[in-house]
Amino acid sequence: MLAAISFILILSFLVLIHEGGHFLAAKLAKIKVDEFGLGYPPLAKKLFRWHETVFTLNWVPFGGFVRLRGEDSQTDNGKISQGDFSAASLGQRLLVMLSGAGVNFLFGILAFAFIFTKIGIPTPLDKARINRIAPNSPAAKAGLQANWQIDQISVGQKVYPIQSPDTVIKTVMAHRGQTLKIRVIGPCHGLVCQSEHKTYSIYARTKTETPHNQGSIGVVFQPVVYIHYPLIQMPFRGIWVGLKQAFVLSGLILQALSKMVNQLFVQHQLSSELAGPVGIVYQAKSSGLFNQGFLAILSFTAMLSINLAIMNILPIPPLDGGRALLAISSALIGKKITGKLEYYLNYGGWVLMMLLIVMVTARDVWKIFR
Repeated sequence: MLAAISFILILSFLVLIHEGGHFLAAKLAKIKVDEFGLGYPPLAKKLFRWHETVFTLNWVPFGGFVRLRGEDSQTDNGKISQGDFSAASLGQRLLVMLSGAGVNFLFGILAFAFIFTKIGIPTPLDKARINRIAPNSPAAKAGLQANWQIDQISVGQKVYPIQSPDTVIKTVMAHRGQTLKIRVIGPCHGLVCQSEHKTYSIYARTKTETPHNQGSIGVVFQPVVYIHYPLIQMPFRGIWVGLKQAFVLSGLILQALSKMVNQLFVQHQLSSELAGPVGIVYQAKSSGLFNQGFLAILSFTAMLSINLAIMNILPIPPLDGGRALLAISSALIGKKITGKLEYYLNYGGWVLMMLLIVMVTARDVWKIFR
């Protein structure tokens, strides 16, 4: 229950800032906002009024909206007044449509920037730095320790200099079933390792002897280290790394979406990676996310916010990206041609989205209780 409540609060916050982006952009464009709704109708309660805008709380918690004055005008013959959405320029309307996703993306960047400012700037590590040792593995039995770096492996009289985790893996794989002498230097801090040397005799297990999800000797390498620079530099470095992280995550989301679309329309099946609100809550609870502290929850929120931004700019009605595409089409070929088409595309899009949500949610529930 706590996980579900936490997820609803996180999603409500992301929806609030998303719709806040639409609201502020509308105000900037001098477009009047009749309603700012948290959640989807039916209406639960009118909270308050600010100028012409009524702020409402609605019963369906996963979503939100701003209702712009004149937004639903379908023909050029309709009466259009100053402050109506329809009276705004194409640029102003696109700004309003895409500002929600922009705010979600910006929040993701700033959240990642804050996290990296706190924990340090991630710096790739190409050396064979040991991150952890698998329990009951040959490395654990030999006494090999984390935070030391492998710099040499000897097999009989042959010595293999180690430059990276790949060279460790290749050397070990080539000598499975034999005892290796592994030399390490350390201990290590940041990018620097001390010059103390230790050598361990470690048996390299064969393929049949190696447990699932373990390597032959049971060593997991550290791909990055987190570096703290002078305090005045950290926020700027954090923003830069947060920006890169946001774009990398966006690329991964688009790749996953492409795979899901292919499975849905070509293979006629729902992707196993696709999860709805119920599935996300269950996965978060199973991983103990909400017990891992503020930074872990903030990282999850940032990823969810960027996911929401990417989903909203997809050129699919009635998503913001679809509405923007229809607005551009209307400006190019005329409102009279696109007016009714826009209505049916938006309506059909909502129906398909609701069906997909119901299907995914039903599958998530079945997975949990089967």
